[in-house]
Amino acid sequence: MKLNQETQQQKSSRKKTADERRQDILEAAINVFTKKGYNGSTTAEIARAAGVAEGTIFRHFATKKELLIAVLTPKILNGIISLDKEHKDPVEFFRCFLRDRLELIKENEGLVRFMFAEAQYHNEVREALFNGILGQGISIVKPWFDKGVKEGVFKPVPFPSMMRSFMGTVLFYGIFNHVFPGFSPERTIEEAADQILDLFLHGLLVE
Repeated sequence: MKLNQETQQQKSSRKKTADERRQDILEAAINVFTKKGYNGSTTAEIARAAGVAEGTIFRHFATKKELLIAVLTPKILNGIISLDKEHKDPVEFFRCFLRDRLELIKENEGLVRFMFAEAQYHNEVREALFNGILGQGISIVKPWFDKGVKEGVFKPVPFPSMMRSFMGTVLFYGIFNHVFPGFSPERTIEEAADQILDLFLHGLLVE
């Protein structure tokens, strides 16, 4: 028992690495941003929540906007980057992409609401999202759409229109399911993704 207590004390007294402090700052920033919004959040408050001095934040992130980008980037992009490496078939890529986005919304509902609510009113948030993050995601997804068109799987419709419709469906499903839990008949995200993709690809008309 004494040995365990000493080990725990050693761990708690161990000086954190720069990477560990950076992660503490990111986790604190997520909580503060989602609770108080972008303008309502201060780096001093984030520093207190992370248990670091405010100056420590600026050793890792030059501005609050840069901190926001660092918070959102892995949440939005990591799943897409992994899918890009795993798949070869365009249809299967979009199926898994849809599942990944539904999981993202389910697990980060507060952060998703924060992103779209704040982007309506603050240029910094909007620029951080589009220029800093969404643009990177689009650059990964578009080649898969182009590949599908080239292979004759997808219609050659304008990519921005396709992407807007695709993500609009995903976002509305995720938000609707949160507001009205239990209303949707699908039991799993995989089932929901399959049904949404089938409707998206084939529509309602009987051919």
